[in-house]
This record gives sequence, C-alpha cells and structure tokens, in this order.
Amino acid sequence: MDIKIIIDARMIEKRIAILENGKLVDLKIERPSSQPMPGSIYKGRVTKVLPGMQAAFVDIGTEKNGFIHRDDLVSFQRSSYDHGKKQQMNISSFVKEGEELLVQVVKEEFGTKGAKLTGMLSIPGRHLVYLPKSAHVGVSKKIKSSDEREKWREIGQKWVGDEDGMIFRTSSEGQNDKALKIEYDHLARQYEAIIQQVEAAKCPSLIHQENNWYERIGRYIVTKSVEEIIIDDRDGYETLLKWAENASGLKEKIKLYTGKENIFAHYAIESEIEKALWPHVWLKNGASLRIDHTEALTVIDVNTDKYIGRTNRQETVLNTNLLAAEEIARQLRLRDISGMIVIDFITMKEKEDQSKVIAALKRWLTNDPMTTVIYGFTAMGVLELTRKKERRPLYDVLSSKCPVCSGTGHVLSAETIAYQLERALWERRFMDEEGIWIECSGQVAGLLKEKYGEELNELENILNYKITMTETEYPYAKFEIRHVGTIDEIQKRINRYH
Repeated sequence: MDIKIIIDARMIEKRIAILENGKLVDLKIERPSSQPMPGSIYKGRVTKVLPGMQAAFVDIGTEKNGFIHRDDLVSFQRSSYDHGKKQQMNISSFVKEGEELLVQVVKEEFGTKGAKLTGMLSIPGRHLVYLPKSAHVGVSKKIKSSDEREKWREIGQKWVGDEDGMIFRTSSEGQNDKALKIEYDHLARQYEAIIQQVEAAKCPSLIHQENNWYERIGRYIVTKSVEEIIIDDRDGYETLLKWAENASGLKEKIKLYTGKENIFAHYAIESEIEKALWPHVWLKNGASLRIDHTEALTVIDVNTDKYIGRTNRQETVLNTNLLAAEEIARQLRLRDISGMIVIDFITMKEKEDQSKVIAALKRWLTNDPMTTVIYGFTAMGVLELTRKKERRPLYDVLSSKCPVCSGTGHVLSAETIAYQLERALWERRFMDEEGIWIECSGQVAGLLKEKYGEELNELENILNYKITMTETEYPYAKFEIRHVGTIDEIQKRINRYH
C-alpha cells in the first residue's frame, strides 16, 4: 500500500494528512489548547464519589472535572482481593472524596462530558509502551512471527521484574534488543521524573504533557510502510530528520515542500476536508452514504441513488453494499467517528451476503489504528458496531453548532414563520396606535400577501391599523416588528434605515 504523509506546519495550527493509495484516510489537527489531551498526566483531587455508577469525578484543574471508573483506579487494581470479590465491592472502598490521585487522560472532553481518566499510567515510546506498576508484558498481535512474539515476551519479563509492565509495539518487529533496552530505560527514567514532579506539585495541576507533536506523528510513521513524508516547514523538516536518525531508511523519505501554494491545496486535501464535513458522500458507482450524528450514536444510511445495476436486484444490492463498506471504513477514520455506530445497508435477504459485507468492512478497517468491534446485523437488518473513542470527531473540531438551528440542520419553514407573523399581528388588533412596521424575509412577505392580497387591505380592515412591510435579505425565514406608532413615525424610520 502506498502511504504518504503530508504535513502543513507553517502556521500555529498543525495539520497532518495521511493518504493511502492517493486517498485521504486520516487527518490529525494540533492546536494550542487548554483542554486535557489524551496521554496527559494530572495530579487531581476527587470531588465526588458516585457509588451508583461505580465512578468518581476528579478535579484536574480544567473547566470540567474528569471522570474515572472504579476499575481504572490503582487502588482497585492493586488490592489483594480476588477478581470476583473486587467486582462486588463498592468504589467507596477504594477512593474517598478529597483524596489526591495521579491520573492520565484516556479520552478528550466532549460536549458536556469531562475527560475520561485512568490511574493506570502508560508512557509511550517509539517501539515500546512503559506501564509502571502494572506487572504485565504484552506484545502486539500484528507482529507476524509467533516465535518473535514469544522472544519479546520473555525479554520483557526480564526487564520489568515483578512490578512494572510494558508493551512491545508492532514497530518492535525486527528490532535489536539492545536498542529496545535503551528505549525502555529511557521511558523508565521519564516516569521517575514524573513521580518526582508530582511530589512538589500543587493539586490540581498538569504534571506531564507530550508537547512535541513530531513525536506523536513519528510513532505513527515507524509503524507503517510510509513511502513519503512531505512537510512545508523547514524547522519541522530539520526536526523530523533528526528524529529519524535512528530509523533505518526513514530519512530518505522525508522531503521539504517549497511551493508557494498551500501544501494541502497542492495535494487536493483542502477540498477533501470540506467534503468530510458534509453529511452526504457519493460512491463511485452513483450510490451514496448519508452520515448523521446524534448525542448517542452515529447513523450511516446506504442508498442506491443513481446506481440501478446491470443484472438482478440481489447482485446490485450486494455490489453497492460492498462498495459502501470500503467508503464507510475510510469515513470512520477520516471523520474520527467513534462510540456507537449503526449502518443501514441496503436490505440483503441472504445471510451469506451479510457475511460478505461484514468481512469486507473488517478487511478495510485493518489499517485503522483505533479498535472497532462489529456486533453483526440486528433483526431489523442494520449493522451495529463500536469504535474506540479517544479524540473529538472531525465535525466537532472544525465546526460549531449553527446559531439558527442549534445543530439540528433544520430551521422553521417560511410558511410556518408567515403563520407566526399572522398571529403576532392579530394579537395587536386592539391597540390604539395607527400602524405597525414589519421587516421580514421576502418569502414570508410573499406568502402573507398571497393570502391577504397585495396591499394586505383585508387584514388591515379587520385589525384596524396600517401594516407596513419591508423586505430584507435574511438567510432564512424570519420577521421582526421594527416599530409600532403613527404612520408618519413609521415612514420616517423606514427612510432613515433604508
């Protein structure tokens, strides 16, 4: 697979685009932020224990308190009780209100929810993840050789001893054990430095945050067969070259973009980002997807639209659903859709066809770094799945709720607004003033005039006051009562503003 990484790093906002076979599949955006980022470590204080939810709120010094579940507490994990006994115990047995905790952010804040926290820390490196006080050695299942996996597991047990733990990442495959031991020792020293900082830090406070975004993108680079890394910033280019010194063959792949045009525009990425905010996605055969987000889940609807097929209906439906599965896998990564997801594929009567679609979706999700669990088709024929949530979805990062529709995607129709205006006029039918000035969108004015006549004479006679209506270019159906008074006052105000 041809993988390219395009980095827009000239401005304050850093953007990293990942292209697979020429298609944008992932977009990482780095902005200066006071919000807790995944991986950040805080010294926090428990503000509230919730026995009914087996969880607690922790003040980490940010706007929203973080949230930690009982099973993620260090005191729960290290208690001497057996697992069955611990599962029956209340969170109050492991943590108290006012207690100080060292916690790490697992998921970003989203909406009204604070960051999800864990007490089980992890310190990521290029090839390893250091797990202090966890007594666990894990090896990536993506390392193909079972003999190599077992080798690393045995070596890891010797390094960590009885208390600490570690994970060998996929990039450990084929590496020298001496080089990995140097990295392990470095991560262990990094953890010790964090602990020393904790002792002197006030509560709540940020203890550790990975500020170097080059490190984060670098860890992605070494786990993939990247063909090219193209960056438009010379300082960033030099940093990447220095970072890649110990990675065989990587420096030659890093290139500096010197064009005058924005690098994302040059590689046609800007237009793809815009499309990633649209709910409608066209497939190459004329079929389409509709992606809608709710508070609880994301719904993806598959439609044949312009695609009518060439043979029978079953084949048309299967071909469309298989093509949709490929695009859905890309959109999940690109839009960073996570949590509960429901896909309404075009109805397939044969179980065999459903199995083919699930297999295709799993295959296309292979390169997704986030874990996706597919639960299967329900009795109503929709596919249920969940995708690990760590970052905010792309639409939440790049957009905000519409001030008119409050994020629903709908505004009141011109007809509804016209009837609202009619009722507002009727409510003033007993007033003593000579007239009223209404300013409204052209569509609303047209509907009201259509009902009561061009000059609104019929309505004016009933209400016994003069109605003056002016049109304005509102972007949606709307009206405002601008003035109530004498006809002369209204005319003077109209002349002043128009």
